[in-house]
Amino acid sequence: MSLLPLLFAIAILVGVYFWFNRRQRSPLRGYSLPQLSKPKVNGVDGRTRRALMRLVNGNPGVAQRLVERVRQQNPERSEQWCWEKAIYDIQRDRRA
Repeated sequence: MSLLPLLFAIAILVGVYFWFNRRQRSPLRGYSLPQLSKPKVNGVDGRTRRALMRLVNGNPGVAQRLVERVRQQNPERSEQWCWEKAIYDIQRDRRA
């Protein structure tokens, strides 16, 4: 009788045991952590600023010009809305 299949079966059983134990002990399984509020700079969420900067490859001049154009076209809207609209416009244009 070969010892290799026996060792393989034991290894699989140990792996299943540890996998099952880890899933049982996880208190947050199926739940997401609440998102912490990011500090706003000039009324704009930090996550929104980072998203726009990522889309313009870190060029603050381009980001500011895009936001300024949106602000001129929509003077009644908030600063946050203008940044989100600039992000939307870039994503829309890249899909086309």
